[in-house]
Amino acid sequence: MKSTKYLKLLFTGIAVFLASISSSGLLFAQDGASFETDEGWNLHVTGAIPVFLVASNHDNFSSDGDDQFATRVMSGFNPGNVTFTIGAPSQNGIDVSAVFQINHHLHGPSVQNAGLFEGRIADIVIAGNFGTINAGKGFGIFNSISIGDNGSQLGVGRFGGPDAADATLGRIGTGYTYANFNPRVTYTTPDLGGFTLKAGIINPEKPGGPSANLETASPRFEGQLDYVFDLGSGSLQAWAGGLYQNVNIATPDYDFDISGWDTGLKLNVSGLTLTGTYSETTSIGADGLIGINISGGSALDQADIDGSQWFTEGTYDFDGFVLGASYGEGSQDANTTEVGSAPDVTNELFMAFARISVTDNLLFLIEAQSFSTDAPQADYGAFILGSQITF
Repeated sequence: MKSTKYLKLLFTGIAVFLASISSSGLLFAQDGASFETDEGWNLHVTGAIPVFLVASNHDNFSSDGDDQFATRVMSGFNPGNVTFTIGAPSQNGIDVSAVFQINHHLHGPSVQNAGLFEGRIADIVIAGNFGTINAGKGFGIFNSISIGDNGSQLGVGRFGGPDAADATLGRIGTGYTYANFNPRVTYTTPDLGGFTLKAGIINPEKPGGPSANLETASPRFEGQLDYVFDLGSGSLQAWAGGLYQNVNIATPDYDFDISGWDTGLKLNVSGLTLTGTYSETTSIGADGLIGINISGGSALDQADIDGSQWFTEGTYDFDGFVLGASYGEGSQDANTTEVGSAPDVTNELFMAFARISVTDNLLFLIEAQSFSTDAPQADYGAFILGSQITF
């Protein structure tokens, strides 16, 4: 009920804004719709609705030990979304805008009208010659460039099982740690001869959720250095980053750090894109989720555990028709502490995929994948057809 009232308030505010700019023109373009005024105010609306038909076979999943086959209509790694960006007139060399994103996920079987509904972004953006400041809720920094892979970013990637619902995992836990959408304040430098530095403070995670027994006195610190070299016929991108956060447990008296580093390379030359990325973490397990354990047991089982993520991918763009394949792993070493215990786990995901742009706004996708793991989730293979409209 509260979310419904919130939506009504949001759309009423947008309607009032649009009504108040009667002198404006409505502009439609490939990258969204824009409303502009003579005074310099603008509202830009973009979004996408991806839908996938997933046929999958899950090893020994049924209660009698047999495999289970399923055909489902699902969300992908990205749920349906619409983003509103309201920009104020430029003053004193400063551009200020507000960004708000609404997301909707497709629900699983035997559920009606209960697809997860959320707002992933609520951000103030302040930009000028000094760089860009983001304040509010938005995407994290650590491993964020790695998440932009060509396969799972627009597709499905790893998912939970035959009855999976909401957004999928993409390559979370089979290639990278999820940057997630958190309250944070970040600063990004302007382009410094191809170099860009991004750093920020992010709300810390309490493994297992809010608890009086866990103290996180300081925020999580994340940073990333990105370099893009122009090759004339393409580009070479290299990046490296890190994160750090402390967690203190009252009973038993125990503290540990959540930390990590990552690096990667991406080569773009005449339609060919090759990507490789690697990261190592402490207190982040094979599933690649900070403060969360989806493989069973307590989230504190991951305290002081050593993990790693990597993937490699190659794609070729035949003028709107993209073919690609990728392979990646997420792993953790067995570890036991005063607050938990975790086994050796390795997750592996192979993907082959194709995309074709039917129009400037309609995309068709094909994806085939094979997933295996030492964790309780069943191994599976899947064949996927999808479509996405962007605006």
